[in-house]
This record gives sequence, structure tokens and C-alpha cells, in this order.
Amino acid sequence: MLHTDRLEQLNKQIVIGEKISILMNQSDKLMDIIKANQNEVDKLKEESDQLQTHMDNATDSLKDG
Repeated sequence: MLHTDRLEQLNKQIVIGEKISILMNQSDKLMDIIKANQNEVDKLKEESDQLQTHMDNATDSLKDG
């Protein structure tokens, strides 16, 4: 009986370990997605800022002209 209980406990530990591993892998993938998204947001913000600067400059030159 004790042998069976021990095997059941070991099997549960293996299952728990596998679940932890799966969750950690999913978390790593989510972090990669977040990092990629943040990089894209930064690029888009920079592009938007450059466009705003060009529009401001064009408006300024119309006022001066």
C-alpha cells in the first residue's frame, strides 16, 4: 500500500512539473509577444512624431509665406 501511495505521489509530482513547464513556456511566449508589440508601438510613435513635425513645419511655412 505504501509503495502504491508513493508511486501516486511521484506521478502527481511529474504531472505538476509538466504543467508548470507548460505554463512557463506560455509565459515566455507572451513576454516575447509583449516585447514585439512594444517595439512596434515605439516605431509607430516615432513615425507619428515625424509626421507631426513635418505637418508643423509645413503649417509654419504657410504662415510665413
